[in-house]
Amino acid sequence: MPELSNLQNAVLLAAIGAVAFLYSSVGHGGATGYLAVMALLGIAPDVARPGALWMNCVVASIAFWRFQNAGFFDGKVFWPLAAASIPCAWLGSRMHLEGTAYALVLGGALLVAGWFLGWGRRAAADAPPTRPIAWWLLAVLAGGGLGFLAGLTGIGGGVFLTPLLIFLNWTPAKVAGGISALFIVVNSVAGLVGLGGKALIWQPVFVGAVVVGVAGALLGTHLGVNRWRTVAFRRALASVLWIAAGKLMLAGK
Repeated sequence: MPELSNLQNAVLLAAIGAVAFLYSSVGHGGATGYLAVMALLGIAPDVARPGALWMNCVVASIAFWRFQNAGFFDGKVFWPLAAASIPCAWLGSRMHLEGTAYALVLGGALLVAGWFLGWGRRAAADAPPTRPIAWWLLAVLAGGGLGFLAGLTGIGGGVFLTPLLIFLNWTPAKVAGGISALFIVVNSVAGLVGLGGKALIWQPVFVGAVVVGVAGALLGTHLGVNRWRTVAFRRALASVLWIAAGKLMLAGK
């Protein structure tokens, strides 16, 4: 990783804290946000991918702890998703996309993530969940696909899972956030295992990144669990993701 200036380090830390705060408020780890920030700063994919996964583990673990303690979790929905996503996330992380291929895949993922974050359907409050017969089979298929995408691009998959659960009305919105938080943790761990030695990265700025990430997650999850409205913030964040996606796809690197 090229040396960043003091200003770039300050921007990176501030952005990580903001991303952790915003994403954790809806039960996410923030990998798409971290990847967007690092892309804008010119940080190489071989550092950005594992860095985003490590931050995912930290922030999403805090999100899961807060949401689960508040009763926003459903293991019956989580386990079919995770059973398929974990091996697929590992498989995806073993595929190394470089240059234009990586830029197009990650850029496309960021575009979709921005849409889901800002304008994805949200279920009405207190709407009773409904699940079709053999819904678990659909859960396995969805978990496998999202897990593979998570491993391939260095994200946890929760940014896609939460709106999917809400759209299908399988769980209330807050429960979807709790499920996605743990989904992100297990996929991120699988992705790091798949990267092997490449997951072991180190820069002094990473210590500060963990500190601001934890602080942002603690504040974000506190507000999120207590029904803090995040629509405007998610739409602003979606715009940042689209800017980063445009940079990636136009520059091809």
